[in-house]
Amino acid sequence: MMKRALCLALAMLMLWACAACAEEEAFTLRFDEGFSLSLPGGWVSYPVSDATIRYALGDGEGTRYLYISLQEADFDDFDAMRAAIDARGDFGKTSPLDLNGQPFAAFIVPGLNASGCATLWNGEMLTFLFTPQDDSDYMLTVAEIMASFQS
Repeated sequence: MMKRALCLALAMLMLWACAACAEEEAFTLRFDEGFSLSLPGGWVSYPVSDATIRYALGDGEGTRYLYISLQEADFDDFDAMRAAIDARGDFGKTSPLDLNGQPFAAFIVPGLNASGCATLWNGEMLTFLFTPQDDSDYMLTVAEIMASFQS
């Protein structure tokens, strides 16, 4: 009886240790452009071939992505940028966000199955695009990622 209890306890301990190892810790990634984000453990960087996209990040399985772009911005202010996004026929209407003191415009791009947010950053338009938008668990993670935005 004692051996059985000991074996059961050791098995439970091993299962707990394996589960703890499987859940990788989030990490903070600092970008050269002067901001940082906290990303889920296990995320990797993917090669970028589009000139407008600076970073392509995502889970190591290739099912969830974050694209970060910086483009020249010819907007007088944040409201003008937001109005330009609202005027696009392929984007949903924006909603304002304040992420640690930085104003963002949140939007959905139905044709890309993506949600995104944009702000003016050092004279450029900084855009974060998350896909797939129809993955509700991922969208909860997206909210955590963007809440971690720091300048």
